[in-house]
Amino acid sequence: MIPGRRPEPWPYCCTGCGRPYPDDLLPYCCPACGGVYDFSGPLVYQNPESMLPDRRGLARFRSALPIASAAPLISLGEGGTPLLPVQVGSRVLHFKCEHLNPTGSYKDRGTAILVSALSSVGVTEAVEDSSGNAGASFAAYAARARIRARVFVPSSASGAKRSQIEAYGAELVLIDGPRSAASNAVRLAAEGGAVYASHAYMPQGMAGVATIAYEIVEQLGGAPGAVIAPVGCRKARRGQRGFEFASPSAVTPCWTRSRPQAGRSSPSPKMN
Repeated sequence: MIPGRRPEPWPYCCTGCGRPYPDDLLPYCCPACGGVYDFSGPLVYQNPESMLPDRRGLARFRSALPIASAAPLISLGEGGTPLLPVQVGSRVLHFKCEHLNPTGSYKDRGTAILVSALSSVGVTEAVEDSSGNAGASFAAYAARARIRARVFVPSSASGAKRSQIEAYGAELVLIDGPRSAASNAVRLAAEGGAVYASHAYMPQGMAGVATIAYEIVEQLGGAPGAVIAPVGCRKARRGQRGFEFASPSAVTPCWTRSRPQAGRSSPSPKMN
């Protein structure tokens, strides 16, 4: 359970049974069927002309973010990263410098919105599992929001990332075994009543990741012809939904194949 009830409905529903996201719980999956959550409708994107010019980063997109109107945005200055053009042969490629976010990862965008959501309903403690970047991001933003954080990580995780997580004040919980063992351990904590602030499953952060697309559209003056991105979890892929909201006519039903992993291949969207 969470201390407070959200005053406004969440804009998510279960992809399995269609039930809306509850306003008196913060589940990482649907309590009824175990399905994952997604947007229940398009986000309301506003072009930059209608926004306050003195706002920077994610704050510029406040009206398109699923944060209660009276709730503060928990921010460390994420977003607003440069898009650098580089000539490669006969083409000009643009590189979005997400390493310039506060903890060094694009995950700060989603974490800012997720932690803002937790803070808005009075959460004071939460758990997360990660092999590196997501855990460091959560630890930093939880500290900003004065939320006690416990981060479950594989004992084989990078020493630098482990140190970063602890430097932000989070409790580091080392779990022996593969990455999945850390996930299993944090789910046990969630079953025991802990709020599981999962970067991969909690839907609140998806809108934050979508701001990458908003910024690219603004910086280029339109949607790009194609986007190439490393993908490690569902949230990174759902960042492409921002192109659907910011430039709907640019997204086509054409799909390309990503690099196969472990004998499998996954589709990714192509833009016009």
